Amino acid sequence: MSASRIIKYYAEEISRKLKEPEWALRLRLKAAEAYDKVPAPPWMPEDFDVEAFATKAAEEEYVRPGEGEIPEWYKAILDKIGVPDVEQSALAGVTITVNENVVYEAQRRDLLRKGVILKSMDEAVREHQDLVKDRLHTAQRIDVHKFAALHAALRRGGTFMYVPPKVRVPFPVQAFFVITKEQLAQTEHTMIIADEGSYVHFIEGCIVPIPAPFSLHLGGSEFFAEKKARLRISSLQDWIGEVTHVPVKGAIVKDGATLEELGVTFGGTRIGMRPTIRLVGKSSKLSFNSVTMLKNKMKSWSGARVILEGEGSSASITNRSVMLDESFEEFLGEVVVEREARGVKAHQACNTLLLSDKAVNTTIPKLVSKTSDAELAHEGTVGKLGEEQLFYLRSMGFAEHEAVQMLTLGFIDPLIQDLPSDYVRAIREIVKMTLHSA
Repeated sequence: MSASRIIKYYAEEISRKLKEPEWALRLRLKAAEAYDKVPAPPWMPEDFDVEAFATKAAEEEYVRPGEGEIPEWYKAILDKIGVPDVEQSALAGVTITVNENVVYEAQRRDLLRKGVILKSMDEAVREHQDLVKDRLHTAQRIDVHKFAALHAALRRGGTFMYVPPKVRVPFPVQAFFVITKEQLAQTEHTMIIADEGSYVHFIEGCIVPIPAPFSLHLGGSEFFAEKKARLRISSLQDWIGEVTHVPVKGAIVKDGATLEELGVTFGGTRIGMRPTIRLVGKSSKLSFNSVTMLKNKMKSWSGARVILEGEGSSASITNRSVMLDESFEEFLGEVVVEREARGVKAHQACNTLLLSDKAVNTTIPKLVSKTSDAELAHEGTVGKLGEEQLFYLRSMGFAEHEAVQMLTLGFIDPLIQDLPSDYVRAIREIVKMTLHSA
């Protein structure tokens, strides 16, 4: 039996459990059909068992999210990994996904009255078809590679948020994705829509609080910044054990809108994250930053594909990696300027800090312009900590490991400093613990 037929069977099972409308099922089946025809991404394991993954993704029953008190054991997990108190009054809203299901969702009543929607993606597909139907898998296409098609076919869980025109959400909205099972396939899908002139900061955290022998996190995200909207996305990934983290992401930015995206990734064994971001509107803007810390024999395929289609659009892409032990990273940064996009500017930078002679970094810049009226630039640096800097800090009384920690934090701090203070502290502590154990 072909892989597409296997995926189709489980896609139908998931759709039935979620009681989806017919159009959503057709989209799943289209993705399943595409699986055999599209290429495999470089981060796809050669021995990947598609039937085993599909079985795991479909096996758990759907659980309707609750409100009110978060169960104590979920709180204990979040507390253990240093996640801020999700029930503090400053939060605009929160959703928690454990394994395949959204188990908790809540948001401030004043935002509800303004028309802000925050709920599970499964509910949104059924209840908000006017917002979801024409957008689902348009920013994150199903024909990019096999994992993109597989995610679209087996999607379940995740967060949906809609911010109405001119509504500003005053505090961050947070979503947590927690894996507590071994041999898990997690396929949640997140969709954030910032409508005309609105503003929101969405923070997501993906966490494994147990050393999982093997789990594949194949989540997906689609972000839509409508005319003159400002959308901030911050993502913190902290994996323990044999976790393969390969999210499928995409975004569309319209006239005068701004998308600011930050991803911080620690742990796991294999990472594949190259979103496609389209600046379709006039004077649209993108700031895309990523921070990765690689250790042991971790492998990472990073970068982004940014397509500038709108006149006067601009993009900044920055990747900073800290590499230890025998880790490997391939950064592929691709900027494409379409013919109608005049007066555009884009800059990408890949900066790597090597803390081991056995770590390997490859940087592949790709700048493509179909018009002469574009300014594109790329810069890349690969280096070690400066001996003069280390000597100076040691002369000031710092031990060797303290000096290394300070310089490493100084390398990544410029990209994380605008996060809420709780998250900055958590990231810094993870960095310190990682360096201390190296």
